[in-house]
Amino acid sequence: MGVARGYGPGAVVIDVGSTDGRKAVIGAVVAGGIGLIAVVSGLIGAVDGGTGAAIAAVAIGALFLVPAMFVVAKRDKVFRPRRLVFEPAGIRWDDPQGAPWAVPWAELAAVSISKHVPVELNQSVSDKIAGAATDKIAGERAYVRLDLYPADPGFAGRHPEMAHLWERQGVRNGYRMPLGSNVKFIPLVAQGVGRFAPQIYRGVNNTEGFMGLS
Repeated sequence: MGVARGYGPGAVVIDVGSTDGRKAVIGAVVAGGIGLIAVVSGLIGAVDGGTGAAIAAVAIGALFLVPAMFVVAKRDKVFRPRRLVFEPAGIRWDDPQGAPWAVPWAELAAVSISKHVPVELNQSVSDKIAGAATDKIAGERAYVRLDLYPADPGFAGRHPEMAHLWERQGVRNGYRMPLGSNVKFIPLVAQGVGRFAPQIYRGVNNTEGFMGLS
């Protein structure tokens, strides 16, 4: 388990945990509200179309309640503190309750951002409505990933704690750190790398494809 430390002078800190938690709450509240209304309407008979329509309303409402139940069940994971830190010494994933890591700038040959817009097939009605409402409130959804490319073959041996990030989600010969679906992270990452190691910053790579793939 890692222990959070103070940040270096001029550090750029991205609070990933709070942002992800806030978006999860928004989605859960929107979907849960719609689901609750549908379930109650079905149970009290406030739906046109008779018994069949009432049963359908309850069933659809139950689907909308799933995101809210998930957030409650996984609250420890959803709301745990997580910060991405860019500082004079290098890049650090400050995740005291998870899998922290730290990399000096000298060990990196290149750093880039991957912005992935998912093509979502076979989405349920509840997912579509909740997603659209969340977009409206919280902003554009696109998967933002930090891509790190080692400067030498010995990197993996020095950083075994990052093995789970190696060539993740399709990146080649590099480490990919998913940062959630907030595009507002992109200029902060660019600022952080640009401030301390502009010579290795390679900008933003835009991709599009199926959910979770690039």
